Amino acid sequence: MKKTIFILIALFLTVTSCTDKNELLVPIPNDITFNELTLASYTHVIPDDGFTSGGIKFNTKKNSDGSFSGFAYSNQNNRSFVWTDTKAARDTNILSVYTNYRNMTEVYAVACATSEADTYFTLEKPTVIEHALFANNTYNYLAMRYGANTGSAITNPNIPSAPKAVWSTFVPGVDRKMDQEGDYYKVVVTGYNGAAKSGSVDVYLLCRKNADPNNPNFNFTRTDWIAADLSSLGPVTKVTFTTETNYKDVNGKDIIHSYFCIDGIRLRKE
Repeated sequence: MKKTIFILIALFLTVTSCTDKNELLVPIPNDITFNELTLASYTHVIPDDGFTSGGIKFNTKKNSDGSFSGFAYSNQNNRSFVWTDTKAARDTNILSVYTNYRNMTEVYAVACATSEADTYFTLEKPTVIEHALFANNTYNYLAMRYGANTGSAITNPNIPSAPKAVWSTFVPGVDRKMDQEGDYYKVVVTGYNGAAKSGSVDVYLLCRKNADPNNPNFNFTRTDWIAADLSSLGPVTKVTFTTETNYKDVNGKDIIHSYFCIDGIRLRKE
């Protein structure tokens, strides 16, 4: 009997290890997952005039220098420092979600929330959003986790077998880790029903002790997707996004950039 059970377990492991990666994904019915948006492997798109997924219209504003505000979409998943201080290298991390293991959500949206006027999505009719998934992008995660890392040799988080080295996050202005009491980085989600503001929700992607007044003992940096309850916004026709951190420069400007990833938006069915 024991031998039979062992054979069955071994057979199961063999079958699952040979299964195509997409067959391992469990579809979530009715959630807006962006997976109908076609992308080649490990690529992204910054659209010219926004994009639509699941009946929601996401705004995008492209800038002349190649940057954007609002939303792009991507399937990139990276956990490594960039190798050179170039736009292409930085974009690898800006447009990658940071997860502990290979990301399993396929396509997702990346927000650059430098302007609330640009960073929003709209719905055709007032609808309650039950929740959405949020995550750090790699660019922000590495900056918050390692700081500028100008002096200490550490292991590359994506290549543990590589020799320790003084890797750089190439994030302007960052000179320390965000590991001090009171440190935080959060997404502020604001809902509107027509022209009327219906409420707001704070989604913390980094939170040290005494940073969140409602949860003073929290102490974490998100390393995977987190579901945030947005139902308190009530029925909405528009949702805007900004970010906020306590880590600021001498002029009071946020040092951690306004990036985050979003996926798995669940709308309440009537």
